[in-house]
Amino acid sequence: MNYYPVIRGRQYDLLALAAAVKIGLDAHIIPVIEPVKDIAALPRVVQAFAKAQHPLYVLTNPQVGQYGLLAQPKHALSAPLPAPIQSARYFDPLPAALYLTQTFQQVQLLATKQLALVPNTARVRALKLPQAIYLEDHYPTRHHTADFYWVQDEFYQYPQAALPGAGFADYPLSTHTYDEHGYPQRAIAFHLLYPKAGALWLHHFTSVNNEDLQDPGTKFFEARASLAPWLAVHPAASTPATTELLALDHFPGLGTLRKLQLQHWFTIIGRWLR
Repeated sequence: MNYYPVIRGRQYDLLALAAAVKIGLDAHIIPVIEPVKDIAALPRVVQAFAKAQHPLYVLTNPQVGQYGLLAQPKHALSAPLPAPIQSARYFDPLPAALYLTQTFQQVQLLATKQLALVPNTARVRALKLPQAIYLEDHYPTRHHTADFYWVQDEFYQYPQAALPGAGFADYPLSTHTYDEHGYPQRAIAFHLLYPKAGALWLHHFTSVNNEDLQDPGTKFFEARASLAPWLAVHPAASTPATTELLALDHFPGLGTLRKLQLQHWFTIIGRWLR
């Protein structure tokens, strides 16, 4: 069973991928990057995966963000892509090693042996395509970050034996909806994946005093306050990223916080797949 996380190519998401492959990303984790910004981190992460000889797919017809609208990106990827990096495409007539389909009608047009991300719906599963990778858009969200405080644990993924197809895919720490801009939030939160009874769950760490937009540093330490005691009860959730989180003596910013969460995500899923 392989895992195909769909990563929108924002700065800290790409930095998390580069850091993960540098220290040894599990062979069963094969990311799919959708370029969204014309940034130097994009060719660098491709080079890092090529150097590590770790498979990676890059969507060459991105559907969100600014990158696909540029006639000549400043940080364009080389053609052909260096091995073992391969081209992926949102479903269209052009050939690709991997397709990302969005409708049942597109799935019906796939060649039997075509590797493809497909919607995880009953009628798609009924087709029993041998090379289907079932894509879930199930990351939990809240209208306000502070609302994560009220539901601290959420189910995320079924045990591997219950998963159909040649692999599974999702949008780690994100959803299918892409928003170019962030918005101020009264709360600071971070979200850690962990194994329980063969499945995967999410634990939400959320600040407490969220009356206004002030003092994000203090709010970060409020959210982190329960991390050490939580890890004592869930030792299987300890990773190099949680060690780094516990060692921080300042609020590193939301970008770095996201990077550490993604690094933790890849470590936990890699262990779970093994």
